[in-house]
Amino acid sequence: MELLLVLQKILSMFLIIFVGAFGFKINWLPKESEKYLTTLMINISCPCLVFYSMQAQERTQVMAGKAIQSAVFMAVILILCCFISIFIVKLLKAPREDRGIYRMMIVFTNCGFMGYPLAEAVFGSEGLFLEIIANMIFNIVIFSAGALLLIYDQETTGTLKDTIKKIFSIPLVSCIIGLIIFFTGIKFPPLIADTCELLGNMTAPLAMLLVGVQLCQSKVSKIVRNYRLLIITIIRLAVVPAGLFFGLMWVPKVLHIDPLVFCVVCFAMSMPAAAYIAVLATRYDSNKILAAEGIFLTTMFSLFTIPVFGMIFNIYLANV
Repeated sequence: MELLLVLQKILSMFLIIFVGAFGFKINWLPKESEKYLTTLMINISCPCLVFYSMQAQERTQVMAGKAIQSAVFMAVILILCCFISIFIVKLLKAPREDRGIYRMMIVFTNCGFMGYPLAEAVFGSEGLFLEIIANMIFNIVIFSAGALLLIYDQETTGTLKDTIKKIFSIPLVSCIIGLIIFFTGIKFPPLIADTCELLGNMTAPLAMLLVGVQLCQSKVSKIVRNYRLLIITIIRLAVVPAGLFFGLMWVPKVLHIDPLVFCVVCFAMSMPAAAYIAVLATRYDSNKILAAEGIFLTTMFSLFTIPVFGMIFNIYLANV
């Protein structure tokens, strides 16, 4: 594992956050820019990233089998974590307006923006491919069950029909289309593929710029005093990935899941809180400042936790 590369990728996310914060301070990115960054990311760059990633993958029988394992295992883990997050947030007795953010921080990680380069550094090209597949399922879950976790106890949630309308979004539809693209082996013409790649590459910078803008509306002292946020950070970076890995080590042998698939999904769950949380918080009028604080804090401490888990997973694979 290239430890230096792992640290470099995490630090690059920090720098983009600081660029967003600087842009806000000098009014290049005023408060109203949140709306436009969110719209550009959700409706354009995110779907393009999905489409390009899926059409670029080579589909062989072996890789298709591992892809299915990765997709199913990721879906099961995320749904399990959704139920666990509800229980944990109840124990913390968080204010109503903050519950959805805390739940999402426990479940959803930055497994796309940070996960792709880090998975390649830790597991190689095959690990990157499996991470992309896992992230496809992640995107479907975060824009459906995740959005529901965020809004279901809000006073303005409304009827079931209203809730379904809220969680039905362009990214959700694009993820489903992306899976169809992969499993049918559709390839884009070079012009379309290049366009999707260029637009898709904007996704991570846009998300981190948004976090920087939102973070500037908070105070460091407030972040440090929020004991619930500190507890959630520990759960997100240490308890969840360690619990999944050590608690489910029997899964590869008993259920015949490829050990690399097992490690890649566990590694995806060791990432800091997803940048999408800030985007969805903005979209659904939730506590977007708390979301930005959580993303910043978990990203900062992931400098220490991700290399540790990367080494643990590598040792495990070397001895399987």
